Amino acid sequence: ERFNRLVSWGARVQGLFIKPANELLGTSCSRFTSPLADRHFKALAAVPFHRQTRNENQKARRSGIKAAFFYGCLIDKVYPEIGQAVLKSLDHFQVNVILPEGQGCCGIPALSAGDRQTFNQLVVYNLDCLARQPVDVLVTACPTCAATIKKIWPVMARNLSVDQQDRVREWGEKTVDITDFLMRQINGPLPVPPEDNEGNPLITYHDPCHLRKSLGVFGPPRAMLQGDTRFRFKEMAEADSCCGCGGSFTLEYYELSAAVGARKRAAIVASEAEVVATACPACMLQLSDLLSKGNDPVRVKHVIELFAERLPG
Repeated sequence: ERFNRLVSWGARVQGLFIKPANELLGTSCSRFTSPLADRHFKALAAVPFHRQTRNENQKARRSGIKAAFFYGCLIDKVYPEIGQAVLKSLDHFQVNVILPEGQGCCGIPALSAGDRQTFNQLVVYNLDCLARQPVDVLVTACPTCAATIKKIWPVMARNLSVDQQDRVREWGEKTVDITDFLMRQINGPLPVPPEDNEGNPLITYHDPCHLRKSLGVFGPPRAMLQGDTRFRFKEMAEADSCCGCGGSFTLEYYELSAAVGARKRAAIVASEAEVVATACPACMLQLSDLLSKGNDPVRVKHVIELFAERLPG
């Protein structure tokens, strides 16, 4: 709660310290010399996702599936539009959605900094938040959160109570990326783009490391993009190479992070795509920075945003 209040305060006063950098990508940069250096970034959302929504205990819906949505810090504080796209998509497939009240950070930034105590505290805190509503699946649109809950929570749970360890394993088994989950719910093949779509803009896809390498998910997001008749899908070179973000790595080692990302930017530009899609909000931050500073006319979108745009309503 204290963190939420601090971020809310930051969103109100950030205009004093940042200025627009790239209108197409919606990025900003610092007005002054600062720890942000010369990076271009997405500003904090005026209203976080958790304040845009109301958790309603819906009646059973046609799918019979009850899902909890773990949205994570970046979707909540920077990309609430991704959260809204997740809700719209789940609603389209008649999934009963629960937003665990008060949910916190998955803990990976603390663990990456070597703070195991804070990490364990966050795990226990989130277990309590998740315990309030029995659900079938825990859906995320952040592969870092998904990989942390599914893979890292169980490994690091040795110091927790037996009951807590059991619950950690249970939630790990229930956790699934939104693209993987939705592809299981889609009945029948996705629309096939018409053969005469030569005039449609190109779209390419960047594989987030945590989604492809940690969770083994790479087909579902591509299938969702290839079924979008508004675009022509083109695979970029080295689509599964790292964008250089690495979570908090880019904060501490920005020059090295940008150097790694330069190769990714080159691959995106070489694809001649007008849109680069990915399925990770952290990757979106990094790609937006790289493309914005290069003044490249390429938009960055989450796969679920593009999918939700095609749905009625």
